[in-house]
Amino acid sequence: MRSWLLVMTLALAGAAQAKEDNAQYCLVCHGSNAQGNASVKAPNLTVLPDWYLKEQLEGFQKGWRGMTPSDWHGREMMQVAKIMKPAEIEHAIAFVRQQPVAPAKVKLLSADAAHGKRLYQSCAGCHGASGEGMSAVKAPPLAGQSDWYILKQLEAYKSGERGEAEGDQYGAMMRQAAMMLGSEKDMQDVSAYLAGLPLTTKP
Repeated sequence: MRSWLLVMTLALAGAAQAKEDNAQYCLVCHGSNAQGNASVKAPNLTVLPDWYLKEQLEGFQKGWRGMTPSDWHGREMMQVAKIMKPAEIEHAIAFVRQQPVAPAKVKLLSADAAHGKRLYQSCAGCHGASGEGMSAVKAPPLAGQSDWYILKQLEAYKSGERGEAEGDQYGAMMRQAAMMLGSEKDMQDVSAYLAGLPLTTKP
């Protein structure tokens, strides 16, 4: 078990033992204000709505994410999610919602965001014209998310790390959509465009 996962697991266990689950263990990986942490590939949680956070934690519990050998970041998150009870999931989401919304800064400076905008038009039917997301089709908001994280997830869908688990209907749909982005550069350009979009609604 990696050291940071051990810290997170011990933090969760200690909180449960003390009967004072304040969900601060989320910040061990996701940054001081849950704004994301590139060093451990942890996404910005502050721009994600409650329904999506809950769905992903439950998805980790079901094995929809973190099951492939190459997805070791997902495996570590899955181990954390699996020991969380429903009340702890709700408490963790409420804790994240208390953090200030912090849209990501673009990191892939060589990417062509204008090209990414054109490519994104095929994604807007689910994720919204402004990247605001659509809960009806389980499509999360993408505006303000870290570009490196969006890129990583597109790569994961294309490689089969995500979207191939039995029962993950919406993941399978996203995998098909990701396959339409032909090259690594296309994925970088889309990621850079989305990271630079302003948040139109508060999660």
